[in-house]
Amino acid sequence: MADTPTRSSFPTVIAIIGAFAVFIVLLSFKYGTEDSSTEEVVERPSLAEHEAEATALLGGAKVIDAANGKVRLPIDRAMQLVVAENSK
Repeated sequence: MADTPTRSSFPTVIAIIGAFAVFIVLLSFKYGTEDSSTEEVVERPSLAEHEAEATALLGGAKVIDAANGKVRLPIDRAMQLVVAENSK
């Protein structure tokens, strides 16, 4: 019987390590070159400030488009007007 040569797993291991190395290099080019100091910092209002602004916006009446008769009303007043209009 003739001896058949066995294959070494060394080239396969080197190929896998090389593929990981290429992957890491590509990731570093994509995500590693961004400088975090150039990012714009967005300041957000606190929860209390946000709620106060929303309450003022939703609670007050304001003329949006006078020519077309569009106004912003509080929801309670709008419901009263709809009920009054439909009860006629």
